[in-house]
Amino acid sequence: MAKALDFQRDINGLKVGPLSFLPGYSGVNVGTVMLGAYGSLMLLTFMNFIQPYVLIEIVRVPEDRQGSLTGFLASLQEVIVIMLMGLVGALSDRTGRRILWVTGFLILGIGYLIYPLATSEMQLVVFRIIYSVGAATVPVMLSACIVDCVQEVTRGKWIGVTSICNGLGIITMSFLLAKLPARFEQMGFLALDAGRYTFWIATGLCVLAAVAIRLGLKGGRPSEVKQKPNVFENFGRGISEAARNPRIALCYATGFVARGDLVVIGTFFSLWVVRAGAEAGITTGESFARAGILFGLFIQGSALLWAYIMGVICDRVNRTTGVAIAFAIAAVGYFLMGQVTDPFSNWIIPACIILGIGETSTVISAGSLLGQEAPPKYRGAVVGVFNLSGAVGIMFTVFIGGIFFDAIGWTAPFLMMAVLNIIVLAWAIWLRLKDGKRSYL
Repeated sequence: MAKALDFQRDINGLKVGPLSFLPGYSGVNVGTVMLGAYGSLMLLTFMNFIQPYVLIEIVRVPEDRQGSLTGFLASLQEVIVIMLMGLVGALSDRTGRRILWVTGFLILGIGYLIYPLATSEMQLVVFRIIYSVGAATVPVMLSACIVDCVQEVTRGKWIGVTSICNGLGIITMSFLLAKLPARFEQMGFLALDAGRYTFWIATGLCVLAAVAIRLGLKGGRPSEVKQKPNVFENFGRGISEAARNPRIALCYATGFVARGDLVVIGTFFSLWVVRAGAEAGITTGESFARAGILFGLFIQGSALLWAYIMGVICDRVNRTTGVAIAFAIAAVGYFLMGQVTDPFSNWIIPACIILGIGETSTVISAGSLLGQEAPPKYRGAVVGVFNLSGAVGIMFTVFIGGIFFDAIGWTAPFLMMAVLNIIVLAWAIWLRLKDGKRSYL
């Protein structure tokens, strides 16, 4: 059976503990990618988190408009992301990753700079469009840089490490950035100013990230790309590669479901806890506190602790087998969550732990297989289409999940995700059996 262990380490490349990197990458280059992984998720998730504060305290949108406007702004962002991600990935094969990653962070910074200056809903829409261009660029370049620098023998462990960096970024957002408006208000600032200062601190972090990437990331096009490719032809190769390589097609499916996993649990978990708490006579604040503990401590905590272990697994088994293992765990986690009737009982804790393990496992296994299979000559295009598939998955799962939440039950979105994870699991098993003992590593 072909295994990732069959890969040979290139002794000319940098070795950091158990991780092996390609020749030409320095410790500063690798550390910059890790810093980028930390900062990217922190600054990409903060916008949605701080959005209610903007609507209430800055633009003062009426209560009956807040829900629909929030949904519209989020959907608008995903549409722009879907339009741009594939092209951004294809463009990076021509320009190199560094310039686009720096540009993406600077555009995010501009978005954070002008967003709290909005005085109307229309201005919010225009400013969100600007921000969305950065939100389409940054994650694609993050994925491409993670894939580019590591040797195949330790790819899984490397993706596990960068997933830990992602998680730490989200935790920093939750426990530091998210609390800044309240801190400023306690210092005597008006709510309007407190919100603006918080946004402008995020702008400063975007600029710092851009500077760090410019100074620390390896520049130039990937070494395998000898000539500047046509962007649209390259994008077409990224799409058509799924027809030529069934494992790339599986990767795109994993992106669709894995990104949906992350957003469904973030979107519907706290809403379920709050709704159940209201029925039980529990205040919204207490319900949010319960949701925060379950999500932060048990779901995200187990994901952080498991990430490196899943990376080791992906380096020790056939990468398609790794996908099957990951999506099996995620399917079990979602199914168990769908069976919980009371989110305030302790029976939910094992489901949260398994779900957190499954959530990070799908991301790591998908990234490991993608990095292995993406052709170096147009790897950026393939990574772009992978992220595009994830963006489509977000729109699909949130839209259908919302319908199921209202029409069927509060845990129906979790059961929907269990079914989608089972479909990918079955696909991975079928492909693994089809490949048999043939080596494609």
